[in-house]
Amino acid sequence: MTASEHQVSVAPLDGAVVADLIVERARVASAAGAVTAELVDVVVRGGRIAALGPGAGAGVAARERIAADGGLITAPFTEPHSHPDKALSRRSIGPLGLPAPLTHRPALMQRQRDLKATFTREEVADRAGAFLRLAAAQGVGTVAGQADIDTVTGLTSFEGVMDAREAHTDLLELRVTAFPQEGLVQDPGAYDLVAAALAAGAHRVGGWPNNERSPEDQLTHLDQVFELAERFGVGIDINVDYFTDPTERLLLPLAERTLAHGMQGLVNANHVGALETYSQGDARQAIEKVAEAGITVTVCPTNLSGSRPYRGVSRAAELLAAGVTLAAGTGNLQDNWEPFGNLDPLDTARLAWHAVPLADEDDRGVETAWRLVTDHAARAAGVPFNALRAGEPADFVVLAATSLTDALRNEPGPRWTVRGGRIVARRLGEIWTAPVPAGVA
Repeated sequence: MTASEHQVSVAPLDGAVVADLIVERARVASAAGAVTAELVDVVVRGGRIAALGPGAGAGVAARERIAADGGLITAPFTEPHSHPDKALSRRSIGPLGLPAPLTHRPALMQRQRDLKATFTREEVADRAGAFLRLAAAQGVGTVAGQADIDTVTGLTSFEGVMDAREAHTDLLELRVTAFPQEGLVQDPGAYDLVAAALAAGAHRVGGWPNNERSPEDQLTHLDQVFELAERFGVGIDINVDYFTDPTERLLLPLAERTLAHGMQGLVNANHVGALETYSQGDARQAIEKVAEAGITVTVCPTNLSGSRPYRGVSRAAELLAAGVTLAAGTGNLQDNWEPFGNLDPLDTARLAWHAVPLADEDDRGVETAWRLVTDHAARAAGVPFNALRAGEPADFVVLAATSLTDALRNEPGPRWTVRGGRIVARRLGEIWTAPVPAGVA
C-alpha cells in the first residue's frame, strides 16, 4: 500500500473550509499490516473522511487536531469473542463465599450458576457498560459479545447487555450473541428463551454443544442451533470443542452442517481447543472441512494458563496455513473464569504472536498477529472491515507507535479513538524517571 492510494478528496479543501478534525502526519496501517512510508493528513468533515494524503490538511482550519507525529492510524480494532454479561463480575464472588480459584470444571460451572443467579438487569447493564467504555478506550470499534440465556438467568443477562449496547452506540458497535451456556437439551426451556432473544434483536445464535450429557444430545444441540439460525435469518457464533479434551469431537459435524445448510461464511467457532488433541490425520480432515465451509475460528491466547482449566489455542498455525480466517479475542474478563484482562487488542495480538506461534525472520508474523484483531476479527464478528479512504465514515484509531512491531510492544504513549468524526476516547501514557544525581557514574 502506498500513500498515493489515499490522496482522493470528496470536495476541494482550502483555507475557507473548517474541518471538524484533522489528524496530522500519520502513517496509515492497513488491515493486512502494510504501512505507508509517507506521512499523511486525514481531514474529517460531517462524520466522514473528506481528504486523506500527504499535506491534505495544509491551510485547513479545524475545530480539533491530533498530532500523530508519525504514529499509526488504522480502522478500529474488533473484539471477536467476549462475555459482557459476565465481565467484571469477579468482585461478586467473595460475597458468595467462593473466593478461591477453582480448576475443577464442574465446580467452575456451579460457581457460575450461583453467580449469575444473583444478576439483575440493571447490574448487568452497569458492568457491561463499563466493559464497553474500556473497549472504546482501547481502540475497539466493534465487540462481539455472548450473553448467557438459560433457565438460571432467563433473559436478564441478555436484556442488561442490550441496555448497555443501546446506551453506548456513540462509542462502538456491540453485536450480541444469544448464548445457551447451560445447554439446549439438558436445560429445557432454554430453546424458547434463545428464540425470544433472537426475536428481540440478538444478532447471532450461539451454543456450546459439548456441554450436553451424551453424544446424541450434543448433535441435537448442534441441529437446534442451525434450526434457530435459519428460522431467524442470523449467523452462528458457537463455542465448540472448548477444552483440550480428546473426547470433544464436534468440529467436523459443525463444518458438515454448515455446508449442508448453505451457511458458508456465516459461522464462527470459538476456542476449538480439543483440536490440539486430534491425531494428525483427524486434524487435517477437520481443518480441510472447516476451510471448505468458510468457518472462522477465534482463539483466546489467555486460555493457555491461569486458574482455569487449560483450553489451548487450537491448531492455530495449521488453520491459518489451510486458509481458515483466524481471529484472536479476549474471552472472559475479570469474572469467574479469568481474574485479569484489559480488552487491549494489541496485548491480545502480542500474546497470539507467542502462543500460535507466529515468530519468523521477516516480521510477517507480526502482520499476521495484527490481522487477528483487525480484518480477521471483523469477519469473525460478522461485520465489514472498512479501509481508510476519502468518503468513508471517519472511524479510526491513532496510535503513538510508528510501526506494527512497536504497536505490539504497546509501550506507553497516547491513543485516540475516533467514531463518526468525533474523538470518543483517549488513552494517555508516559515513562518518567528522575535525572541521575550529580556525581553518579
